[in-house]
Amino acid sequence: LVHEYGHFFFARLFGVTVYEFAIGFGPALFQWEKNKVQYSIRAIPLGGFTKIAGMDLALEGESERRPGERLFCEIPLVKRVIIILAGSVNNLILAMITFMFIAAIIGIPYQQQIDRAVIGVVEPKSPAYEAGLSPGDEIVEIEGKSITGWEQITEIIHHSPERILTFKIRRGEQVLVREIKPFYDPGYQVGRIGILPSYTIKRLPFFQSIKFGFLRTWQGLQDIPISLVRMILGRERAGIMGPLGMVGAIDQALQSGAYLFFSMVAGINMFLGVFNLLPIPLPLLDGGWILIMLLERIRKKDFSSEQKATAQMIGLAAMLILFFIATY
Repeated sequence: LVHEYGHFFFARLFGVTVYEFAIGFGPALFQWEKNKVQYSIRAIPLGGFTKIAGMDLALEGESERRPGERLFCEIPLVKRVIIILAGSVNNLILAMITFMFIAAIIGIPYQQQIDRAVIGVVEPKSPAYEAGLSPGDEIVEIEGKSITGWEQITEIIHHSPERILTFKIRRGEQVLVREIKPFYDPGYQVGRIGILPSYTIKRLPFFQSIKFGFLRTWQGLQDIPISLVRMILGRERAGIMGPLGMVGAIDQALQSGAYLFFSMVAGINMFLGVFNLLPIPLPLLDGGWILIMLLERIRKKDFSSEQKATAQMIGLAAMLILFFIATY
């Protein structure tokens, strides 16, 4: 909603014809028309789209131009770039506002309670997550060795990459036994299972919260591209998660409390904002559209509709493959 509204708002502002603003994909469940724009809520709640005149080359086929329409390609390059950028910028603004909200209202981690062996955070797609560990669980034994503090946990796990360890966990009145194999983290060069200790929180004053939001967003703008490169080079553990994985991850975040849940909301928006701007010449990502428009300006000649449609279909196929791999 936030991402697509950025495209929608500036397209309308610059007088470009917008056919439809949709949340979800597939068959329309509800639809209505206002100011010559069709609004719809569709059956598959994964994303959405803004159908802008002149940008529907491959997915819908070029439709016959209607009287009074203004196409995307007919406005100046700067305005076209703004329309494309607006979606990701909206994601980044929402992430920044969410970070501010966390700092001012919920509070941020202030001090880790390493004198206890209580789990505070379970990272999604980690061995601990796959084993069913949850925030609030207390680790009482690893490989038969009694555990009283967090330093013992890190000492054992860090030195046991790719070795199956037997954990005894206390959860309320229950005592559970789990076998977990730490993965080798090339970034830290140690074994990890994806847990962090419990922590205390503190709220920041209003102006410090604003500063916190700006700094966290700026840090994310730098860290996400670096992490993607490190994953490609094999220097950082890669983990992909589809819609089904996100359900479990959000459930874990809710169990961990409001801080982790809203941090995930901010993180998703940060990633969507940055990922959509990657300069991959496939016009499904916003960065791909911008790159193609810049290449057209440099070569002083537009790519043909067939070339753009081919690139769009390749992009769609790549995204569908990634979607099914992630879901599996």
